Order: sequence, then C-alpha cells, then structure tokens
Amino acid sequence: MLSNAAFNALLKTLEEPPQNVKFIFATTEIKKIPATIISRCQKFDLQRVDLKTLSNHLKNICQNESISYENDSISHICKASEGSVRDALSLLDQAASLCGDNIKEQRVLNMLGLNGYEKNIELFELCLSNQCSEALKVYDDILQNGVQPLQIISNLLEISHLASKINIIKSDTNMTESIQKKISEISTNGLPKLVRLWQILIKSFEELKYAPNEEQAGSMAIIKLCYGSSLPDPSQFLEKISEQTNTQSENKQTKVSETTKSKENTTNYKEEKSENDQTKVSEASYSQEKLNKEVIVNNEEKSENFKNPESFEDMLDLLLKNKESLLHAQLINNVHLISFEESSIKLRLKFKSDTEILRNLSSTLEKITKKKWNVTHSEEDGEKTIVEKQNIKLNEQKEQIKANPHFAEIFKHFPQAEITSIEDKKSN
Repeated sequence: MLSNAAFNALLKTLEEPPQNVKFIFATTEIKKIPATIISRCQKFDLQRVDLKTLSNHLKNICQNESISYENDSISHICKASEGSVRDALSLLDQAASLCGDNIKEQRVLNMLGLNGYEKNIELFELCLSNQCSEALKVYDDILQNGVQPLQIISNLLEISHLASKINIIKSDTNMTESIQKKISEISTNGLPKLVRLWQILIKSFEELKYAPNEEQAGSMAIIKLCYGSSLPDPSQFLEKISEQTNTQSENKQTKVSETTKSKENTTNYKEEKSENDQTKVSEASYSQEKLNKEVIVNNEEKSENFKNPESFEDMLDLLLKNKESLLHAQLINNVHLISFEESSIKLRLKFKSDTEILRNLSSTLEKITKKKWNVTHSEEDGEKTIVEKQNIKLNEQKEQIKANPHFAEIFKHFPQAEITSIEDKKSN
C-alpha cells in the first residue's frame, strides 16, 4: 500500500492528468484508499467468477491446448482458486506440467494438498455415530499423512457447513458428485445436530490456536464431537420429561377417582331425598337472598376503597385499587419502610432526590381515606424495598425448582441453562 506522500503525488497526477493517458488502479484493500483518490476515480467492484463459469473456461482451454482431463480434477482446481481466474490458470498450468497433459484427479489432489479429504468425511461420520475410538484412529491416520490438526478441524467445519446447506437447498452444483452423495447422507442427521457440532468445532478451532499441543487439542475436539452428537435435542428432552410427569399425575388421578366413586354411590340416594325436600323452601328464599347479597357486596366494595390500611402492603393494594399505579411503582422500587402506624408512616428513600414521593403519598392517602396522613423521611436502614423482597423470593423459588429431581436432570444435561421467570398457571 502507498504511503501518504505517494498518495499526495498520485492525487496531483489525477487532478492534472496528461493527455491520452488512462490510469487504472487495482487494489484488494479499498478501505485503505483515501477518499480524495476515490472521489476522482470511477470505481468498479470486480466479483468472483462462479465455479460453473470458471470450470467451463478451463475445459475450453484444455480442449484448445489438447490437454486431457478428468472432470473432478477441474472441479478441484476451480474450488482451490476461490473464484480467481488468474489463480485457476496458474494451477491448471502446474497440473498440466505435472501430469504430462493428462490431468488426473489423484495427482491434482496431491498437488493441492487435498489428498485424503474423504478421510475427513469418514471422521465426521464416525463422530456423528458416537464411535469415539474409531474416530480417534482415523484422526491419527490423517495426522500421519502430514495434515495439521488445525486443517483437520477446518475441513470438519466445511463438511458441517456443506451438510447443513444440503439439508436446506437439497443440491449443490459446486461439489463433485461423489462428495455430494456422501454429504447428502450426512445431512439426513438433521439441522439441530449439525448446528450443535458446528458450534463445538468453531470453539475448538479457536482453542487450537492457543493450545500448547495442537495434536492433543485436536483429539479433545474429536472427543467433544462424539459426546455432543449423543446429546438429546433440548425440545425432545423436555417433551419426554413432560410426558412422564403427565402419566404420573394421570395415574394418581385415576386412583383418587376410583375411591371417590364408591363413596359417592352410597351417599347419592340420601342426598337426592333430602334435596327434594329442600328445593321447595330454597326457591322461595333464593330471590330475597340474592337481592340482599348484591346490596351487601356493593356496600363492601365502596367501604374497601375508603377504609384505612392496616399495613404497608394494604396501603399498596389500596393505591392500585384507586388507580395510582405510578405512585405504587415508585414506592415498591425506591422506598424502605421503617415504621407504619395509623395515619403515620416513616420511610427512607433510596434516592434523596425523590422527596416529592412523600408529599404525593400523603396527599393521595388523605384523598382516598378522608383522613390526614403524616409521611416523614428518616435515615434509618429500615426494611428492604418490595422489589428486593420479591427478587429474594424469586431466587429461593428458583433454587427449589433446581432441587426438583425432574428439573435437576435437565440442568445435568444443560448446565448453562437458566430460569428466567416463574409463572403459576393454576392461579391464572
């Protein structure tokens, strides 16, 4: 890359170009070019050539130069060039000189250092089937052929990616027929397992870079792959546990229902006789009782909205009933209770700047209860805030859930799992 002084000299040339001169500036690091240069040039982004176009181009050259070839050998050259026509031509020239104008797939694989790629596929299949001892033997065989552990993990990452891709798009023209057939068989294991192995491999790839012994770190990565492939899918595991709990509860319910049915049969006759005698009397008094209850309920609701709270919790409920949700939220988050008496409350504010809360609470209670309330501030510690108490209770419930044998089994298989919230569906 040019220095700043060189870029300044180039800028002067671009601002005052000589006649009949066209300047072409090619780079792979466009971000390092100053904006003053880019603004004075026409910018063209050159894209990589796809494998099909590049393969046809190389085959055409081989036909014109009377070079015989195998289709898979051309595919390997195109893949190794990564979309660069210049690199593909250079590799083709090397292969032609090495093979004597008769390009063979095996010689090309040896030239590119890709010999034994099928061994990597075999290693991946063994890891998927949890055959750890066989997988470690294949891993050692690949090492003996001169392949570095980092390259082995990189190849396994590529296989995992290709299998996941085939699982979705079903076919890929960029792969040879033999490799695509084997990758398609691997893809039948399903995306959840393939993605899980990808995550293990990508983490192992980073660990190998800083490991004191790459071969040992690579073998540990293979062991983790075998172990990870045998882990159950989280959704299936949870469904299995829920089915077990449902069957246990159903068995208990059937036992209880069988015992209660026998008791109900013996008492039904007596109850029916007594009910017939009572219906005539109850129907006459039912309408009068209904009217009395409605009047009592209405009076109770009105009195509850205006009665004096007997505790701090009652006071918070009273605020919610009278639609003072903002004041309620401020109190449960920012207030430490010191003492609560009739018409007198002593509090400590979490933040001294929120003194307006005290005045609002006093005026609101006076408005609701029709009595004056003395709300004062103190520097004593007092109790924890309501939210802090709720968090402590929530943590205790989480520990109780983790101690449950059913959930303990889940955390055993998924140690990084966390309980985010707890809902009581029965109360709902």
